[in-house]
Formats: sequence, structure tokens, C-alpha cells
Amino acid sequence: MKLRHKEIGGALGLLAGTTMGSGIGFLIGWHSYDLIVLVAFFGLFGITAGRWAGSRIVFKEFP
Repeated sequence: MKLRHKEIGGALGLLAGTTMGSGIGFLIGWHSYDLIVLVAFFGLFGITAGRWAGSRIVFKEFP
């Protein structure tokens, strides 16, 4: 199965977004529900940004 660029971008965006959200939540010192909301927000933002980047020329260089 060949993945499309938008799918790869969305997956990488989810990974990057949730990692960044978790790191920022740790630095702020948030716990429980606040942290879940922050990680979910950054995850959704990462998916959106990754799918946008996947539809652009960013990933077109790779075979």
C-alpha cells in the first residue's frame, strides 16, 4: 500500500504536535485534564499543518 503525501504529513504532524504539546504542558506544569486538552489541541493543529504541508511541494522531492 502506497501512502499519499497528505497521509504521511498528517501522521508526522500528529506525532510532532502531540510531542510539542506534551513538552509545553510539562514546562508549564499542567496536570490531568488541562494537559489532555493542550496535547489534543496541538495534535489537531499538527495534523492540519502536516496535511497542508503534504499537499504542497514540501514532500514532492521524496520518491
